[in-house]
Amino acid sequence: MRRLNRRKTLNLVKELDAFPKVPDSYVETSASGGTVSLIAFTTMALLTIMEFSVYQDTWMKYEYEVDKDFSSKLRINIDITVAMKCQCNIECKTF
Repeated sequence: MRRLNRRKTLNLVKELDAFPKVPDSYVETSASGGTVSLIAFTTMALLTIMEFSVYQDTWMKYEYEVDKDFSSKLRINIDITVAMKCQCNIECKTF
């Protein structure tokens, strides 16, 4: 009994067609359509090969240099917020 269910299930899966085919009467082949398809596929293949070759040949070159200018100064602004209770006797003000 179990094999019968498997066969029915297998046949159902084989007959299932999620994307129905276009009838042959709707399809018209032409030399110009084939030529356009070949040009498009060739262009896509060439672009894919070229992108892959650029990907393979690209490499990063890191260079480090010590700053020798001692007179210059780097200005850094830091904003700090401290979340603490005020422990003073005078009135605390927030700036």
